[in-house]
Amino acid sequence: MVTLLLGVSLLLFFCRLDSLPLFDADEPAYAETAREMLISGDWITPHFNFQPRFDKPILFYWLIALAYKGFGIGEYAARFWSAVFATGLTLSIYLFGRQRLSRRAACVAALAFAANVGTVALARAAVTDMALAFCTTWALFCFFEVYLATDRTRERLPFAGYVAIALAVLTKGPIGLLLPGLVVGLFLAIRRKGRATLSRLRLLPGIGLFAVIALPWYVLVLRENGWAFVQVFVVQHHLNRYLGVISGHVGGILYFLPVVVFGFFPWSGTLPDAFGRLWTIRSRLRAELSERQELLLFLWVWCGVVVLFFSFSRTKLPSYIFPAVPALALLAGIAGDVGLDERRQAGGWARACDWLVGGMTCSLAAFLLWLPSLADRIRLREAPDIPPFEFGLAPYVLAVLFLLGLTLAVAARRRGQGNAAAAAMAGTMILSLVLAVYRIAPAVQESLQKSLRDFALIARQELRPIGRLATYDLNAPSLVFYSERPVAIIRKGEEAEFQRLMTDHGQLFIIARIAAETRLREVPDIFPLDRRGGYVLYSNRYGPKDRPD
Repeated sequence: MVTLLLGVSLLLFFCRLDSLPLFDADEPAYAETAREMLISGDWITPHFNFQPRFDKPILFYWLIALAYKGFGIGEYAARFWSAVFATGLTLSIYLFGRQRLSRRAACVAALAFAANVGTVALARAAVTDMALAFCTTWALFCFFEVYLATDRTRERLPFAGYVAIALAVLTKGPIGLLLPGLVVGLFLAIRRKGRATLSRLRLLPGIGLFAVIALPWYVLVLRENGWAFVQVFVVQHHLNRYLGVISGHVGGILYFLPVVVFGFFPWSGTLPDAFGRLWTIRSRLRAELSERQELLLFLWVWCGVVVLFFSFSRTKLPSYIFPAVPALALLAGIAGDVGLDERRQAGGWARACDWLVGGMTCSLAAFLLWLPSLADRIRLREAPDIPPFEFGLAPYVLAVLFLLGLTLAVAARRRGQGNAAAAAMAGTMILSLVLAVYRIAPAVQESLQKSLRDFALIARQELRPIGRLATYDLNAPSLVFYSERPVAIIRKGEEAEFQRLMTDHGQLFIIARIAAETRLREVPDIFPLDRRGGYVLYSNRYGPKDRPD
């Protein structure tokens, strides 16, 4: 089974990992920060666009820089560690599930984690979410093992948990400590076993170990940058992000409900069954429970804490609740580890699962059939200058795959054939995700990112060392990464800055959206060199088609 899971991970996470350019805005920001770390030799203060960047802590930048040394600077190295952590989580979920549940439940849980849209998207992206999920998951696994321990055979496990939490804090900041702490605290409060468990968690030496690993970088970066680090890292990117709206990423209190339902599709269809199992023990949550029931409660607390915590955040992104996905996968494994007799006892909860999977399948199939028309309507309304999305037959093939594969899965579940149902769901999702990676994602990239990368490469080749690249009313970190040079960011109303750049640097390239071209034409001494994919490239020298006679 480990071999099978490794094969699935290689196919879904690593295969053609560098086939697409980095997507704006997060991926190239992380990738470029690691590149500048190598160039500058400054391993304490992260820099992007050759300016300090305090959005996230240092660990993920270190890892990407290490990958650059091994594979060379490029998309594969930038995304490598996300794929590694996704593979590690897949195997960890299987091994943990096999120990605490059954072989079949562990297999279903591992496949549920690996074969869903959210996992594959983050495993193939140069962002910190997979690394954070890996660290918090290991911390919570270690806690649960210590919680159930009846002797001293696992006395070293708490320290592994503290190491994992320290690495999470070095990956994403205080949230790496806050989320596991809230999960553990609420679970112990429900079970009323806080005093007995805390004595086994070795808190004082654990806090010391955590401090030795996590604090030195924070002390060093604070010493080098002072209040600027506190203002940006703590206030802007933590307090303001939770209490206010950053970059327009806003959502209501139920924002994450469709994220769970469709982002964890089709395995989210098994969650009513898992909730039904919790419902049956609701009156005994503070009484004696079996180990399996303890785990069921722990996993629901884990999911609930993560989803509720971010539901009250003003700034919201789908990836915020990804640390709950390993717990959701194990709940899917518990629900999938069921025979015909248990399904009959489950009654309404099992029927709810079948109806939910069927409803989601029909909804997604209808959406995929409508996708080409919908995408074109949105493009014409929001960005009419970008080229159409060339999806080909992929959306229709995906719709058929979902309808056939998941109909077979539901039919197998109703007959009590758990293995066949899990195989049908996993096979359907693996085929669908491969098709999405090979066909849907390239079509999106071709329309949204390719022109920016092409213009950045032109600037890298044609701009002299003293020349300057600028963007106008455009946030595109990929231009910094692919041009391998600093980019001046000029906003609407700052057009006079172009004259200063031409005076100081001579040669100037400007990249902007075609929609901004009417304003660029009013800037003296610059001329269009190229137009493609919704973007324009201007310069302070004539292009071949624009040179006056």
